[in-house]
Amino acid sequence: MEFRVVKNRLGGKFSRSMLLLTLILIFSSLLGACGGTGTTAKKADALWVGEVGDEYINNFNPYGAASGGPPSDMIYESLLFTNLANGTMNPWLATKYQFSDNNKQLVFTLHDNVKWNDGKPFTAQDVKFTFDSMQKYPGMDVSAIWKYLSSVEATNDQTVTLKFKSAYTPMLWYLGRLQILPAHIWSTVGDPTKYVDKNPVGTGPFKLKTFTPQLVKLAKNSSYWQAGKPAFGEIDYPIYKSNDTLVLQLISNKLDTAQVFVPNLERNYVQKDKENHHFWLAPNATLMFYPNNAKKPFNQVAVRQAISQALDRSKMSQIAENGYMQVAHPTALILPAAKDFLDPNYANLTFKSDAQQAKHTLEGAGYTLGKDGVYVGKDGTRLAFKIDVPNSYSDEILLCQVASQNLKAAGIDASVNTLSYTDWYNNKQNGQYDITIDSDGGGLTPFYYYNRTLNSQRSAPLGKSAQSNFTRWEDPHTDSLLNQYAATSDSAIQKQTMQGIEKIFVEQAPTIPLLDAPVWFEYNSSRFTGWPSKENPYVTAASPLQIILNVKPR
Repeated sequence: MEFRVVKNRLGGKFSRSMLLLTLILIFSSLLGACGGTGTTAKKADALWVGEVGDEYINNFNPYGAASGGPPSDMIYESLLFTNLANGTMNPWLATKYQFSDNNKQLVFTLHDNVKWNDGKPFTAQDVKFTFDSMQKYPGMDVSAIWKYLSSVEATNDQTVTLKFKSAYTPMLWYLGRLQILPAHIWSTVGDPTKYVDKNPVGTGPFKLKTFTPQLVKLAKNSSYWQAGKPAFGEIDYPIYKSNDTLVLQLISNKLDTAQVFVPNLERNYVQKDKENHHFWLAPNATLMFYPNNAKKPFNQVAVRQAISQALDRSKMSQIAENGYMQVAHPTALILPAAKDFLDPNYANLTFKSDAQQAKHTLEGAGYTLGKDGVYVGKDGTRLAFKIDVPNSYSDEILLCQVASQNLKAAGIDASVNTLSYTDWYNNKQNGQYDITIDSDGGGLTPFYYYNRTLNSQRSAPLGKSAQSNFTRWEDPHTDSLLNQYAATSDSAIQKQTMQGIEKIFVEQAPTIPLLDAPVWFEYNSSRFTGWPSKENPYVTAASPLQIILNVKPR
């Protein structure tokens, strides 16, 4: 735009100070008219977060079967904050926590200046009520805390003491992330899982402003216990019926952030506005093949190793996932978040696609190559099997097709078996499969993934539903390492036990890691700054509350 020095009505020039004032006013007018980059419909004090779904249900109950959606995260808070970017537990409503009595007692100390958004004080009685309700109403106890707890006491207004039946320190993560309820309201509602919470009362930085099935608006909680936060007055959550519709809104700058799959993010999002359109795909879960360790030939280490050696994971990422998923680590650790647990011996270990190495491994185990190009075991059985995958997962079907081609080159006949989601899920639970594809969301430390996947207590005989050890891995040494971790709060011992399981993963391949799936996270910096990124990974997109408390209007 061209600016000119203009004359006043008397024919003289403006003074320098008048010119400067005029330019400021012009710039202000232009910015007001343009709204930055096309966001004229939204005031700068409101942050817009896009969601995908049919519509919101007017129920903000964090423990209900049907809830109002993501806005409850800004209303109901937890004792601790889990930072999955670095694998740490941090104070939140609790200022600190302490294990004692050989890790059979846990004490939380609470902030003393916290209030519910109706003005009532937050105390230890609210924490006790929330935990006790999970014992009284088991349907609320989604983390099975009362499998381990024996009692919860409010020692005083700022202290909660929990006693365990036996030492189990990993329970800290589950306890710390539970959303706390106000006893003065919920104690009269009966079964909390059945309560329809239309007027949520929480300790969080926002409270409900307006609700419609298509748009939820939250207003700043002016009495929030963290002084100066949030830095803006409102969050708006529009909901769209499809990814495509949401993406169009995101591209046209009508949304500040979203967590949605966008094909070719660089071209379809970033290139539309290089200055303001950004994304960060932090690894959050491991996509893997589960071999059925309770069946032949998958109960043979050499077969599992050969399958893993034959796979071209880089090709899987490029063809099936647009390159957005990084190749997994052979230890199944989600890196870089779990880097502090990584055994230095495996720091430079990577997967390599090597069909010849896979053949060598099989031949070393007594397999011979048949006339049809497929290996045959000592019992005369061809090395042939099916890879189960849900028929609605188009990307994973492509990935499995790549795997099938890789395995064929190594003398293994693996066909892709597409199933309805229900059939795939039931087969996985009951062990009615050869190899199945699935992912696991990790946890605060590697223990949570290893425990879910490898603990024999979470397995079941073929034909019976397993709790989470779908691969049917049963190994006393693995169980011993998991139990050692759970019984201690010594971080050095915990790290040592996890590195023991890393060795099992590398040498025995109980499951076969493929790719690390990310948390999808797009954001627009034209109106708000302070977003987490690969360069500033203070949290991942799995922590929306902490992001909202860090971003600020421009």
